[in-house]
Amino acid sequence: MLTFDSIPQARVVRHGGQHFTPPPRAAEPSQLGEQLRTVAAYAIGLWPLTGIVLLAIGLLWMAGMTGAP
Repeated sequence: MLTFDSIPQARVVRHGGQHFTPPPRAAEPSQLGEQLRTVAAYAIGLWPLTGIVLLAIGLLWMAGMTGAP
């Protein structure tokens, strides 16, 4: 059986009685952009934990500096 799956063809969409071609597809994000987005999502999602860790480090530093000359 002959198939034409590998041949790109123009798509035509019928909308409201008029024919028009759909907008071009968005470009695929790069691997680096995808990883940066994941890191940003984790940083925003874990902000309470980050705040608690920074508070604990600050308290430990203050406790260590109380006896300093």
